[in-house]
Amino acid sequence: MKARDIIGTGGRRLGGWLLVYAGIVALVGVIAGIIWNRTVQLPSYVIGDDYWARISEGGLAQIVGVDVAMSLIGLIAGPIIGLIAWVLFRQTGWPVTIIASLGAGLAAVIARGFGEFIGPRDFPERIATATKGDLVKIDFAAHTWVPLALWVAMAMVPILIGSLIKPAQWITHEPGTESDSDQVKGASAAVGVELVE
Repeated sequence: MKARDIIGTGGRRLGGWLLVYAGIVALVGVIAGIIWNRTVQLPSYVIGDDYWARISEGGLAQIVGVDVAMSLIGLIAGPIIGLIAWVLFRQTGWPVTIIASLGAGLAAVIARGFGEFIGPRDFPERIATATKGDLVKIDFAAHTWVPLALWVAMAMVPILIGSLIKPAQWITHEPGTESDSDQVKGASAAVGVELVE
């Protein structure tokens, strides 16, 4: 089999696994978005007799909880995505870190978008139509992109552990082909480097 045929076959196989990985990442993002939306207790504004909207100090503190919950979910979802990337792509070597980072970042974006899509949304319209005594929840929305960085960082943990336990194979060969040392010597000769035994 010619080299270009081997590369072509490997490329198609890698592309297939990347599609599978993208699907898993999207699924994790959607599930995380639902969990995020359902677990956060949003504070509410109270419409007074004078039709002024007021919120307590405790309610203001709860606003931060939206981002905290997103970060906590990332502590679990990030390593899951990183572990899947390691299992599927560890033989690619260092690119597995890029694949895991992109996957975790994409999952975080999907989770944020889906969670915010569920709502509640349109706070200005809801509070404009509220009457005295009504409780109007704030919009469900993240206020910072810091959790995304945490998702990406946590995705690196399984890869770091995996690389220590079982390093990725940078040079591989199949039975009946030249050995690793022969491949290294051939590559060195091609670039004009002489190896000393």
